[in-house]
Amino acid sequence: MSAVDVVKEILDQAIPELQKQMASMSQGCSGGDHGVPPENWQARQAPGNSAIQAFSAARAALGEGRIPDTKQQIISALTQWDTLINSLALSCSGGEHGRDPDNYGNYLRFRDLLKERLLTALRFL
Repeated sequence: MSAVDVVKEILDQAIPELQKQMASMSQGCSGGDHGVPPENWQARQAPGNSAIQAFSAARAALGEGRIPDTKQQIISALTQWDTLINSLALSCSGGEHGRDPDNYGNYLRFRDLLKERLLTALRFL
């Protein structure tokens, strides 16, 4: 399997997972029938949406053989996803200074794994 195939496979798996996580985050705080959004969710979700768009652009660039663009889009997407995940810390009401969303640990682990896999694969492109 080539490096291009590996990156494509990672992106093909990651993009729908990121979309699922965004939906989960939008109801990630305790309250209501199914949870409530973190405080300032409208502003917080912008970098997540940008990350998903950049990962999609990376996948398209990869399919067209534009490796430098692919790398740039992936780095941009990872940065945007970091911004979203980091903003979620203590973003739910409760406690003295707020609390983390219910699945925050899962979001952190997925982000770290995705980043490690993509950065490793990019070295071979």
